Amino acid sequence: MKKVHRFFADLSWQGKQGEILDHETVHQLSRVLRIKPGEELVILDGKGEEFRVRVFEVKKHSVTVDLLGKKAILTEPITEVVLYASVLKRESFDWAVQKAVECGVSRIVPIISAHTIKTGIKQDRLQAIAKEAAEQCGRAKVPEVSHVMGFEQALAESRACDQILFADTYLPESESMQRARRVALFIGPEGGWSDEERAQAKSAGATALSLGKLVLRGETACAIGVHLLTSSR
Repeated sequence: MKKVHRFFADLSWQGKQGEILDHETVHQLSRVLRIKPGEELVILDGKGEEFRVRVFEVKKHSVTVDLLGKKAILTEPITEVVLYASVLKRESFDWAVQKAVECGVSRIVPIISAHTIKTGIKQDRLQAIAKEAAEQCGRAKVPEVSHVMGFEQALAESRACDQILFADTYLPESESMQRARRVALFIGPEGGWSDEERAQAKSAGATALSLGKLVLRGETACAIGVHLLTSSR
């Protein structure tokens, strides 16, 4: 049985016929996958609905589809997790973004902390990775990958969440965690947090979070931390 491809895309509807116009998706369908009329696709609107469609016509700048059916997507976690992740080396951070999306993260904010080695990212590239991961795992929405923030700015922004969790190493156990609708999760760099950052987080009301007795790589901590929060609440 041929795989049915899933895409996030805007559809312009006229009755039960829709048109895909955004260049990236049209190029992917026509040039990369070489989709032909008669093939079926699943189009996600990024707002919680998916549309099962059959390709009617493929042109250079558009793809026209016929609607076969639509339904609500109910895969989004109840808890919204905003991941404030210290920037890692390129391949490691790519992996962190991909797996965090697969684990249900709502938003990713790359941050620069005291022991961060790499300070630059390609935001558009990371957003594309997030989109591909969301399509692959059946998400209803594509999590936003934000611009890079400094630690203090990120900590100030995180106060808008219901709870701030500060993942750290060498903790005997996690502090008591309250049930919260929107959670900020801070994951540090390979070199760990500085003493000043720990003090600032405590002053901001952050709850210390242990991810176990072993020392995890940054990208592993991102995936485990997000999964812990989205799967247990």
